[in-house]
Amino acid sequence: MKKNIVALAVASAIAAPVAMADAPTVYGQINMALEQMSSKDVNGDKVKADSGTQVNSRNSRIGVKGSNDLGNGLKAVYKVEFEVQIDKVDTLKNRNQYVGLAGGFGTVLMGRHDTPMKMIQAKDLFNDAGLADNKPISGGLGALGAGGEVRASNVLAYVSPSFGGVKLMAAFIPKEDGSQYGGLQNNTNTDADSESSLSDAMSFAAMYGSKKKGLYLAAAYNTWDKQANLGNYDPVTKTGQEGSVDELRITAQYTIAGLIANAMYQDFSGKGLKNSTQKGTNIQANVGYKIGNFMPKVKVSMVDRDKNAAGDKYKDSTNYAVGLNYSLGKKTTAYVEYAALENTAGTVTKDKSEDTAFSIGMVHKF
Repeated sequence: MKKNIVALAVASAIAAPVAMADAPTVYGQINMALEQMSSKDVNGDKVKADSGTQVNSRNSRIGVKGSNDLGNGLKAVYKVEFEVQIDKVDTLKNRNQYVGLAGGFGTVLMGRHDTPMKMIQAKDLFNDAGLADNKPISGGLGALGAGGEVRASNVLAYVSPSFGGVKLMAAFIPKEDGSQYGGLQNNTNTDADSESSLSDAMSFAAMYGSKKKGLYLAAAYNTWDKQANLGNYDPVTKTGQEGSVDELRITAQYTIAGLIANAMYQDFSGKGLKNSTQKGTNIQANVGYKIGNFMPKVKVSMVDRDKNAAGDKYKDSTNYAVGLNYSLGKKTTAYVEYAALENTAGTVTKDKSEDTAFSIGMVHKF
């Protein structure tokens, strides 16, 4: 009997590490900020109801991820991640969620995921920072006004292994009911020629190097087919503007010691964009330098909007953010930030609209 117990104990001791090796990882972050918000229209009047002092959750999140060894060099990979809106009644919002297969060939996954164009962004020193995040600071350009920051549902994606430091990525997104583009489309599309296809929306990217140190270079291209209905075209009534959307992003970054410096160029064009305020180019730059526990940082975004159908030039924007991080520990950071965005109303008048935010907050990762 004793021998059986000892044998069972030994077997359990051997099996336990194997089981733990495939155990999922629970991770996340809580990011909260006290913010003073201000929004003014072209006449200089405060117009938004959310102006004033607020306590905001900045993309706080929780997730479960992991992999399982299938043998023969194959692994099953998975992730389920939610935004936890801890400052609101509705607490959960879907983020990246997928299942896939990884091996020497790379990784193939299906689910909800950032497009390759979104994935190649350089290090954003103001990530999740409200007005200073890449999406709003891009001035509302691009499909859905997202500035290239699209997380799509119903994605089939591929990430290659490294070829001499170069990785390739591709994503294919059938339109289905249109909800994968953020739910802003006309979902009454009943045209016989509007069947879903993997080519409805496609995103391709190539990147070299690492975002963590040294030189990092990347480029990406998105194409949204006319049937994705990202604009104001109604395929049922045949009214509105029909056309595709093209988006380009090029990034470069250099990281050494405590210095992070990067730049990102973006171009958004195509008839399928909802209005002219979404067409144009954007150049962003981040610079930060870590000095002990402190990191001063700055971000500048220049938005050049195209002319509208009448030939009027929408006002351009020079948006910026400045801030200071203080590391309280390996996983905890306090920060002070100020962000200012020009011409958020997309006006062609001589007056300027403006949004500003002053923030004091803390983020803890686990």
